[in-house]
Amino acid sequence: MGRRLLLFGFGALISIFFLSLGPQNRLKDTFYAYVDYFNVDKRVISHLINDSTTFTAKSECQLVYYNITKDDLLSVLDEGEVNFDLSDEDGEPCQHFVIENIVNGNKLLVEFELCYYNNKSVKVLSFTNNNEEEVCKF
Repeated sequence: MGRRLLLFGFGALISIFFLSLGPQNRLKDTFYAYVDYFNVDKRVISHLINDSTTFTAKSECQLVYYNITKDDLLSVLDEGEVNFDLSDEDGEPCQHFVIENIVNGNKLLVEFELCYYNNKSVKVLSFTNNNEEEVCKF
């Protein structure tokens, strides 16, 4: 019995070793996915990352005013935190989330709209730069 358990353990270690080799480390990716499962910020942000994010006229005006590119603004999602006090996660038909992060030395609070009914569309509504007063009031 002990010999069988030893052989099974040795086989399991060898399989873990082979799974962790290569450019696509599936074992590490799976482990991190399980660890991040209970992180609410990461789950919300994973839904906001979208290739077809649109911008409102107000957010476009703010981008020009602060001289920030769209890519810099969307980089707030990288390691950003969801401010649930300012967010409306129970909104109908769309949810509103405020993500805050420091990008290029500026503290940005970006308001996103997530609509599940419209093919999970994501829209940047507005943002605040370094807690300044709101510009481009529409």
